[in-house]
Amino acid sequence: MKREEKRVIYWAIVSLVVFLLSNALMTLKWMNLDRPVVMSEMLQVTYIAIAFYAATIILAVLKIKISYYLLSVVIAIYSVGFVGMGITLVQGSSGNLILRLLVLALVIFGIVVNVYWYMLAFKMRSALQTDMLKRRAEKHNKEIG
Repeated sequence: MKREEKRVIYWAIVSLVVFLLSNALMTLKWMNLDRPVVMSEMLQVTYIAIAFYAATIILAVLKIKISYYLLSVVIAIYSVGFVGMGITLVQGSSGNLILRLLVLALVIFGIVVNVYWYMLAFKMRSALQTDMLKRRAEKHNKEIG
């Protein structure tokens, strides 16, 4: 596995951990949400997030070509989740301002991680395409040489 691929997978795992932590913090009573999150809902979201991230990361480790495209969809979905959490913290919570700001900072960090993930994925795609073109050129040169 190339260094670029490892970095993309590492930051996808960071994205998952930040999402799960943010999601768990949103369920705490001191957040004083207008519509409190039930523990069973939080667990359901947790299991689905782990399943989506794990499935796409496993496909990437197995070098299934479509895996990074699927992972990009998963990252996009959970980026929207981060935005939703941020909006909820600003508009739908009357908890302690300092605590809300700390969780909001974590949510913003999650968005930054996801944007960084897309930058890494784009660089990885370029590097993988360059390698593929070099191999094709070498193969072609051997065939005609």
